[in-house]
Amino acid sequence: MEMEKRLILAVALSVLIYAVFMWMMAPPAAPPLQVPVSGGRPEAGTTEPVPASAEPEPAVAVVGPEATAVVAASAEQSLEVDNGVFRAVLTNRGAQAKSWALSEFRSPAGPLEMFPSYAEGPGRHLGIDVDDAALSREIERALFQVDREAVPADEGLPAGERIRFQYSDGRGLEVRRELVFRDGSYLVDVQQEVRENGRLRPSRVLLGPGFSASALGGGRSSYYYDSQALWNVGGGVSRTAAGKLDTSGSFAGPVRWAGLEDQYFAVLVLPAAAHAEVAWTQGAVTPLVDPAKPGESKPIERPVLAVGVPDRGARLFVGPKSYGLLRELGSDLDKAIWFSSMEWLQPIVKYLFLGLIWIHDRVIPNWGWAIVLATVALRVCLFPVNQYSMISMKKTQLQMQKLQPKVKALRAKYTKKKDAQARAKMNQEMMDLYRSEGVNPMGGLTGCLPLVAQFPILIGFYNMLTVAVELRGAPFFGWIRDLSVQDPYWITPILMTGTMFFQQKLAMTKVKDPQQLQQQRIMMFMPVMFGVICLQMPAGLVLYWFVNNLLGIGQQWLVNRHSSRLEAALEKA
Repeated sequence: MEMEKRLILAVALSVLIYAVFMWMMAPPAAPPLQVPVSGGRPEAGTTEPVPASAEPEPAVAVVGPEATAVVAASAEQSLEVDNGVFRAVLTNRGAQAKSWALSEFRSPAGPLEMFPSYAEGPGRHLGIDVDDAALSREIERALFQVDREAVPADEGLPAGERIRFQYSDGRGLEVRRELVFRDGSYLVDVQQEVRENGRLRPSRVLLGPGFSASALGGGRSSYYYDSQALWNVGGGVSRTAAGKLDTSGSFAGPVRWAGLEDQYFAVLVLPAAAHAEVAWTQGAVTPLVDPAKPGESKPIERPVLAVGVPDRGARLFVGPKSYGLLRELGSDLDKAIWFSSMEWLQPIVKYLFLGLIWIHDRVIPNWGWAIVLATVALRVCLFPVNQYSMISMKKTQLQMQKLQPKVKALRAKYTKKKDAQARAKMNQEMMDLYRSEGVNPMGGLTGCLPLVAQFPILIGFYNMLTVAVELRGAPFFGWIRDLSVQDPYWITPILMTGTMFFQQKLAMTKVKDPQQLQQQRIMMFMPVMFGVICLQMPAGLVLYWFVNNLLGIGQQWLVNRHSSRLEAALEKA
C-alpha cells in the first residue's frame, strides 16, 4: 500500500509540475488593464476616442478668427527623414506617417518596418485626433503645406531637422503640427494645435490601428505577441493584449507615457506635462495574405490609442525595447520592457538579464556562449543545495531499499486484515520500523529542491529570452541563427531530452521490486514530456536547459561515487 501511495504521489507530482510549467511558460498574458483615473467614455456609435481632460492653453501664438485664408497643398507629397537610426516616410495628407523603418534592425525586405500594413484599413499612422469624429476625418484627408528647416545642435542635443505642417480650410478650421528630428535619436519632439473658429480644441496623437514590426526571414516565435496597449501612469505600468482591451474608453491622469507594443518594439508618446489624457477604440483592418498560407483574409479588430499632446508638447518614441537605450532616455521608459507579470519574478528576470549582458559585453561577444557561461555560473552558485538534496535523495533510496524485506514482511502480516483498526496498527508499526532504523521515508522529497530552486531561474530565462530585443536574430553557431525562436531542426530539444533522460537514469537506484520498477518507468516519461514542450521554445532557453543537464550529469556522477561508499557502509551496518 505504501508503494502504491508513492507511485500515485510520483504521478501526481509529475502532472502538477507539467501543469504549473505550462501555466508559467504560456505566452505572456497581461493582467486586466487598470485605468487609474476615470474619465469620459465615447457615446454609443462613436468611432473616435473621447477626451477626458480640460482644454489646455494654446501651444503657439493665437490665431484670430479673421485669419481664414485657405492654407493647403495642391497635391499629396511624401517626405523622407533619415537620422541614422530610423528612416521615416511622412505624407502631407493628414500630416501622418506612411513608414517608419529602423536602420539597425533588419527584415527580409531591408530595414525593419515598425508600422503594420493592411490589405484594407488605415495605411497611415500618427494621425491628429480631436473629440469630433467628423472633424478628425477632415483633418485626416487634408493636404497640409510643408516647411522644412535645419535645427542646430543645442544644449547637448544633436543637430537635426524641423518639419512644419500647416492647414486651413478658409472656414475656421486651422491645424498645425511640428516635428523635430535629432540625428541619432529615437525621440521626436511633437507640437500640434487644432483651432475651430479661433477656439483651441484638445488634440491627440493617434497610434495604430495595431502595432507589429515586420518579421525576420525565419519567422516568429510561437510566443510572439503584438498590438498590446500599455501606459505608465505615476510610475505604474498597465498593459493588455490585443483583443482584451475594451471596445472604447478614456481616462486622464499623470501619464508619463502611453502607446502600443509588440514583443521587441514599441511606439510611445511621452506628454511633456504632469497631466495628460489617453483614449482608445478599436479599428477594423484586413491583414495582408501570407504567401506561405494562401487564403481569404478576414477583417480583425486592432486597438487604436490616442494620447493627448499638452501645451508644452510631447515626445514620440518608435524603436526597440532595449534596456540600455530606454534606461539612458529616462522617463521610466525602461519599464516598457515586460520582464514578468509577477512582481516577485521581475527582479530575478532583470538581474539575470543584466548578468547576461555583462558576460556578453565583458567576456564573449556571442549571446549563445554568454548563455552557456551564465548557466555554468548559476550551477556553481546552486551547487551546495543541489549536492545536499541529491545526496539526501540517494541516501533515502538506499535506506528504503535495505528495509524492503522488513516492509514486505510487515505488510504480509496484515494482508488478510482489512479493518481500519488493523490498518492503523500496521501504519504505526511501519513508522516504528522507520524510527528504529533511523530512516526518514519523506527524505527523498528533498531531491525536489534543485528543481524548486531552478524553477524561478528557468522561468526567468524564458521571460528574458522572449523580451530581450538584444537576442532577436542573435546567432549561436551552425544551424542556430536566432536564439529567440525555436530550433528549426529540433536538435537542441532532442539533445536536452537525451541528457535529461540520462541524468534521471543515473539518479535511480537499482531495484528488484516490481512496484518500484513500475514507478521508475513512469518517472522516465518525464524527459519525453518536457522534450515535447521544448520543441516550440526559444533555442536560447533550450540551450540553457541542455547545458544545465550536462552539468547535472557531472554532479550526479559525483553523488553516485559518494553513494557507493554510503552503500558499503549501510551493508556493514
